[in-house]
Amino acid sequence: MRSMYGVEIQIPAGKLPGFYAQVIHKIGDHVNVFDRDQLLFIVENEDERDKLEEVLRKPNMLGDVFPLLLMPSTAKIESLDDRGFISQNEHLYLYADRIAVFTLPENLGSEPDRWAAREQLREHLVGQIPGSPAAPAPSYIIDGSLTELVEGIARAYQVSLEWVHREE
Repeated sequence: MRSMYGVEIQIPAGKLPGFYAQVIHKIGDHVNVFDRDQLLFIVENEDERDKLEEVLRKPNMLGDVFPLLLMPSTAKIESLDDRGFISQNEHLYLYADRIAVFTLPENLGSEPDRWAAREQLREHLVGQIPGSPAAPAPSYIIDGSLTELVEGIARAYQVSLEWVHREE
């Protein structure tokens, strides 16, 4: 899972198609764009986001700017709804301010309690990222508004919960 930024382009009414092409060309010259989805440009860091905003500000084409999380290809999402999208390059992105991600490490609580907590949490999940050699515990994805509920379930079953991503 990687932090990214999405920057939308707004096309002003009454501009000729060549105007849009010039702006796209300028973006290509000055910004390292990681991915695209129609009028959404995706960049990897704040510096590139700032450069893209500057290119779009002068012709009054800057739209919404928001943080994204690029999900690994192994992520399983139940429903994207308004939580994310799949780009034209087939990358899965989630809106960072709409979701939270956590793990349930194996170091606290008994196995039956961890199992019971996972079962109760399952009804609130929107997705999961399987474990890997680098991070053996799976990561669970929830709606960002449910962080207190998830913490309450962890406390009730006396299991450890670690936030991988959560908007404050």
